[in-house]
Amino acid sequence: MRGLPLLIPLAFVTFIALGLAQPKTMVVGTAFALAIVLGIYRGDRINWLDGGLKLEDRHVIIAFWGAVGIIALQLFLLRDVPLLHPAIRTQLNPRLTALTYFLGVPSSVYLFLRGKRYSLLYPLAVSLYAYRTPVLVSLVAIGSAYCGNLRAGNRSRITGVALLMAFLGLLGIGMTLARGEALSNLWVRIQSSTSVLDIIVWRAGWKGFYHGYLQWSGLKSYITGGYSPRGLVAKFLYVRTGSTITPTLLGGMYLDFGIFALLEGFLLGMYYGMISRATHPVTLSLYYSTLAYGLIGVETGILDLPVYLLFGLGAYVVLSGWKKLKHGVDHAD
Repeated sequence: MRGLPLLIPLAFVTFIALGLAQPKTMVVGTAFALAIVLGIYRGDRINWLDGGLKLEDRHVIIAFWGAVGIIALQLFLLRDVPLLHPAIRTQLNPRLTALTYFLGVPSSVYLFLRGKRYSLLYPLAVSLYAYRTPVLVSLVAIGSAYCGNLRAGNRSRITGVALLMAFLGLLGIGMTLARGEALSNLWVRIQSSTSVLDIIVWRAGWKGFYHGYLQWSGLKSYITGGYSPRGLVAKFLYVRTGSTITPTLLGGMYLDFGIFALLEGFLLGMYYGMISRATHPVTLSLYYSTLAYGLIGVETGILDLPVYLLFGLGAYVVLSGWKKLKHGVDHAD
């Protein structure tokens, strides 16, 4: 469904409104959401040829079982299951965990699109890490792929989507309870994340504060170590060393570039507008994966290396397809 990316700006404005954002934050957040909408409509008008990536089914299957295997390896090394004892999840290897996400999400979506039911093993396996975000991303990606194949009037498929969304909600609640947290914490998370955005918009100034370093650290911290993006958010807020704070979808961009984050929002929208025209199974898997990260990123932000890589691959396919079409038109002239 090409209209699915519009859920991202809608969800973002709803999120900060429910979080009781300050008036200035609401104005900036609404402008950011409108920039994404404009980008989506602009990108949807750009034609390109979808050639996908040079991958065969066996490559994707290897990636899928590789992700599941990494999860099993980490549990073996820990000699425990983080979902049962959440405190030990900090002992997971962050590089292996990132590789799990990078390989597992798009490969499970691809296999789901191919009708492989065992693709649903990935969200179940990754839930053992005891992190809500990767589970939600995986199920939202698969659910989006399912919605993308809906046919008007097919009640059985609509019922299937409703059941999937219900399962998603129950899983989120179940993971919250399994981690020993109260359900009221979900509401507190919305308010606290919005409060963080309030402070960022108030203190960062119209030119921003980190000027690109925060988002760059999403790549750098995985390779050479140092502060992660959410660690830099915590540092900006004068929170003790070692803490991490989610800044919402806008927060990281605004903390870097201030009001110029609107341009990032527009480019993000253009990406979604273009890739939503995907037809190749590999490109579709990238589309639904990055769409899921965008939806979940409404709270968490898009600030991690695995996410950057997926967006990079999606942008590469789109730009390559645009150049091929442009070259073909020029040659025909």
